[in-house]
Amino acid sequence: MRDVVRGVTAAVVALLAMAFVAGAALLLLDANRFGSWASLTAAIIALAVGGAAGFDATPSGGLPITIHGAIHLMPLGISLTGAFVLGALLLRHGRTGLPVRTAAAAAAFPAGLAATALAARGTLTLRLPGGFAASGCGPDLPFRGALPSSLSTAFSVDVAPAAATAAIGVLAVAGVCWAALRFPAFAAGLRGALTAMGALTAVCLVAAVTFGGAAAAGGVLLVLPQVVSTVLLPGLGVPMTLPCGVQPSHTWLSAVVLLGCGIVVAARTRHRPGGPPHRAAVVAVRLGPALGAVLAVLALLSRVSLELGVAVFSFSIPVLGANPLLALGAGLAGGALAGFAGSLLVDAFRSRSSVPSRTWKR
Repeated sequence: MRDVVRGVTAAVVALLAMAFVAGAALLLLDANRFGSWASLTAAIIALAVGGAAGFDATPSGGLPITIHGAIHLMPLGISLTGAFVLGALLLRHGRTGLPVRTAAAAAAFPAGLAATALAARGTLTLRLPGGFAASGCGPDLPFRGALPSSLSTAFSVDVAPAAATAAIGVLAVAGVCWAALRFPAFAAGLRGALTAMGALTAVCLVAAVTFGGAAAAGGVLLVLPQVVSTVLLPGLGVPMTLPCGVQPSHTWLSAVVLLGCGIVVAARTRHRPGGPPHRAAVVAVRLGPALGAVLAVLALLSRVSLELGVAVFSFSIPVLGANPLLALGAGLAGGALAGFAGSLLVDAFRSRSSVPSRTWKR
């Protein structure tokens, strides 16, 4: 019974953590100008577990048409917050009772998400750039006044799909927890990746507040993993579908981030017997699979698509996406190289710092 309570508690705390981060991000973005802050927060949480937001948009002051559709977008900053909190609480008491805690969380978390999806209903009012309906199109154009001045959008989230994907998410987190308990090498690589991700998040938040203000910080809280995948994957040779059509190539930045992960894993790995090449190979074996899995999952979950329909016409627009299998291969290779190089750098630094200062003065 105690593990049942712990599993339910883990699910509730994970939901509260997601709500806190999502609500804070929306406040930083000043999203309450467009609609109800509570409804938008609920919608962000439901989207974060894989739900789809349906909408019906009615232009005001223009052509009398209604646009309907759905957006598939996972704000991964919120998703990872919930996964991290849930996983940490499920792991808190070790392997004993983990199946019971997982079963309890797999029941409580979807129930909470169903209630959240029910609350994710409201209306957004978007003011379009001024001038289209009034004077921006020029006085002589025949369609002057036909373009809308604002857009009123009713949105909602389907309850059943959100609850189903929430249950799958709990099982996926539990699988990662089991792997971390069963395979120490995987656990070490995962800790290194999480540590690097936490440091990157802190740096990006500071940079966003410094150079972009509160709104930029809110965006970082919501979609930083998508931004990371957009930068890292093309730098590793993985093509991406982007709305602008331009493939960014930041190979040096990808190399720096991966090398940082390798250094963190090597520095945090204890009991490293053998010479430097052997220790470097061990870190490479640990980091490669973990980083490959992380990048593959990131590529899979970072996909964004938009479905639009006007009257009887409908079409789907891929906005952001990458091939998970290519991301897996790039992560395996890049992680292994980064782990090997990072271990050698850590060994070189430790051997140099262990030399007495009197030696350097000679």
